[in-house]
Amino acid sequence: MTQYSQVYILGIGGAAMSALARFFLQMGKKVLGHDSSPSSLTDQLIAEGIPIHFEVGSAAIPRTIIEKPQDTLVLYTSSITITSEHPIWHYLSQNNYNLWKRDYVFKRLTQDHYTFAIAGTHGKTMSTTLAAHILHYAGTNVAAFLGGIAKNYATNFITTKQHIDSDTTIVIEADEFDRFFLNLYPDVAIITNIDPDHLDIFHDQQGFEEGFKHFLTNISSTGRLIVHQTVFDRLALAHPLHLFDVVPYALKEGPVHADNISINDKGQFVFDYISPDVSILNICLPIPGYHQVENALAVITACLYIGIIPEIIREAIHTFQGVGRRSEVILNQNGVVLIDDYAHHPVEITALLTTMRVIYPGKKITIVFQPNQYSRTKDFLYEIAASLDLADCVLISEIYSDREKPMAGITAETIIQHMKCARKYVYTHLDVVKCLAQTGPHEVVLNVSAGNACKFLASIKAFLLQK
Repeated sequence: MTQYSQVYILGIGGAAMSALARFFLQMGKKVLGHDSSPSSLTDQLIAEGIPIHFEVGSAAIPRTIIEKPQDTLVLYTSSITITSEHPIWHYLSQNNYNLWKRDYVFKRLTQDHYTFAIAGTHGKTMSTTLAAHILHYAGTNVAAFLGGIAKNYATNFITTKQHIDSDTTIVIEADEFDRFFLNLYPDVAIITNIDPDHLDIFHDQQGFEEGFKHFLTNISSTGRLIVHQTVFDRLALAHPLHLFDVVPYALKEGPVHADNISINDKGQFVFDYISPDVSILNICLPIPGYHQVENALAVITACLYIGIIPEIIREAIHTFQGVGRRSEVILNQNGVVLIDDYAHHPVEITALLTTMRVIYPGKKITIVFQPNQYSRTKDFLYEIAASLDLADCVLISEIYSDREKPMAGITAETIIQHMKCARKYVYTHLDVVKCLAQTGPHEVVLNVSAGNACKFLASIKAFLLQK
């Protein structure tokens, strides 16, 4: 990668690609990018000095890219549609540019550096960010690539040095989409859970689990796997099939677990970390949820293994501010709470609503939900409907998809038809405020989407403040 003076990133507005953009910018490369539309992430990258264009035609390719093909590394990701018909892709492929999928960049990074990778259907982003924060707080030489914006640092790329060197530890979110995690080679790995997802890629639950078994083969033989007890049991990790150490964890059982769990007056979860070797008492986790306590158990175990001392871990967790769009409190005023969250899988929706019931007992909970991808909606239709039934009032929008065509019979109305909740409505982004006005009054409102519904958060907030 050192031989290229400039990097041109297609799909630069994505979480992983924007982190790579920041990484290459810090390496001293000239970074340029293209995306289909502006977003808060592209706005931030432009403010950081990265030129980005949104026009699709080959005429929009920056002049420096046209003039210096041999000095240019082109990165792309499957999260955007790139085919031989795409004008930019067509031009670059026909003119012998160096084209790398993002997977290859991370393959090289994780092969060359000590790597800490967090995998699992849910909890990856929060766990990866917490791990990066603890290592950064401890002064470790670290470079972390996150799937969301760390609120402590206002970025999705965290590093403690100006330049990455041979001693830098890589911390990375091991996403299973498009089998990305199979390109990573960790020394320490966490698997939080393996609830089926991305069945458009893995076909069925067995295929999904086979993907994780393949991921296990990439772990260093001298490394360690920290794995939820349910995954430990399902993947039969008790059998001597692997050379690396395996440490199971769970909320209330197993070698690593939590004790004395309570919720303080700020809605924060307080607990003791218990393991055969170390106990860390009275840990205050600012991010609410029993599932977040479980994630913290795994991260603490990994950080202890890396060599971070218990008191530093405890202090770092107390200062952790979380990740944008993960149970993020947008408004808490005059008895009205607005929370923005990225949940899109039924297990995540259930965990979110269960947590809200614990923190806000007796309050009316309204969820403004945008389904994500037609295939996921089809595969988990009944589970999504059941998870949404945990709310008191449900507003569902049209399905968001950035990579699929609509499927016949899979709509927001289809979800509603399978729900038991009495107060359930379909809204469009143009009338979300009108729909909220007709279903009020509101006490706790959850804006839940992995798509673009976050764009309307300001309108929802303004409406709730007005009321």
